[in-house]
Amino acid sequence: MASRVIVYAAGLLTTILIARYLGPAGKGQISLVVFTIILVLNVAALGIPSALTYYIGHKLRNLGRLFAASILLFVILVSVFSALYVIVVPRLQATLFPGLPLWVLLLALAAFPLSLASRFSQYVFLGFRQIFRFNLIMVLDRLCYLFLMLVILVFVQRSVAGVIFAGVLGNLIACLVAIWLVLKLIRPVWRIAWADVRKLLGYGLQAHLLMLANLVSYRVGLYIVSYYHDAAAVGQFSLALSVAEALLFIPTSFGLVLFSRTASSSTEEANRFTPLASRNVGMVTLVAGVVLGLVAPVLVPMIFGKAFSPAVLPFLILLPGIVASSYYRVIGYDIVARGYPLRVSAAAGAGLLANVGVSLWLVPSLGANGAALGNLVGYILAAVVVLAIFMNLSRCKLTDLVVIRREDFKHYRDLFAKLRGVRGDDE
Repeated sequence: MASRVIVYAAGLLTTILIARYLGPAGKGQISLVVFTIILVLNVAALGIPSALTYYIGHKLRNLGRLFAASILLFVILVSVFSALYVIVVPRLQATLFPGLPLWVLLLALAAFPLSLASRFSQYVFLGFRQIFRFNLIMVLDRLCYLFLMLVILVFVQRSVAGVIFAGVLGNLIACLVAIWLVLKLIRPVWRIAWADVRKLLGYGLQAHLLMLANLVSYRVGLYIVSYYHDAAAVGQFSLALSVAEALLFIPTSFGLVLFSRTASSSTEEANRFTPLASRNVGMVTLVAGVVLGLVAPVLVPMIFGKAFSPAVLPFLILLPGIVASSYYRVIGYDIVARGYPLRVSAAAGAGLLANVGVSLWLVPSLGANGAALGNLVGYILAAVVVLAIFMNLSRCKLTDLVVIRREDFKHYRDLFAKLRGVRGDDE
């Protein structure tokens, strides 16, 4: 979670710089370009990173051969999806990317293979429970992006292209470090067996549906707002999303560790630990959301500029959905690690359909507020479905998953005692 705090802080500073130097329209254009690359990245991954974590966590033999199969798939996927991007994006330029020259959209494509290589490496670390290395790549990428963007915006040129170029350079640095670290853990054995390829794709495609549905559900409103309104409206909605989803660093931090833990634990241990994590992460997210909701009307225009005052209302609309999504994320990671990614994909798909339906209905008249309402409905529905799935698998009660218990506070006391002990040792 400490790493997520650093990433959030870097992301917040990045958003502030973009908002201050480029305004709502520039923020909207960058959000559309970045999300498009992230969408290509997640479509192309085919769930293979999650499959690597799953099989490494189960300590299969011939991991070097499995790793070599993932490298082969990486090369194929980068080639195919880069070609598709070059073919499709120019046809959508006038509709979804108004005002952006084609060369900027092509420049952004350079981030795709770099980010995909980093993703593969990170999930290898996760399989080996190398959480520090997983976080290191994430933090390095964000900090390099922030530093390079600051230099470009202040000393070179205030432009969308400059921000995109800084992102590509940050991806490159993180990618090189990730590859170096992963090769210290596992070496490819270049005897490609199609059984290994099928194994990665078999599990990966199930998890892939989940990741894709999650991603599109969270960001589909950007395209819908862009279609019905201008780039400034997209900028307002993207800022509201950025600030609200900062709270997700709490459940995501615990969820990723829980994914690794459940993949190598017994069912009984997971049934005991996941409800504890779910209700406590939900409580922490709720408290943080209340605090952020109270201060947002003052802090958003103060930090990002008065031009972004309209982003406050969609942000407040999103908050209850973010709290609901904290349960979805923690419990969803557990279900995927048990080998049932399709069930969580179904929950994410239900949330996506609800989001798109509500957004198409409300965005034409309400703009960013309508998109926020779409996300809210999608978040809540996905959380409800995942809770039901987990209760069926574990026979836990709903109260076990969402209601904090008095004995839970013992864990906080133990944590603070350990932290005091660490400080005492350091002194």
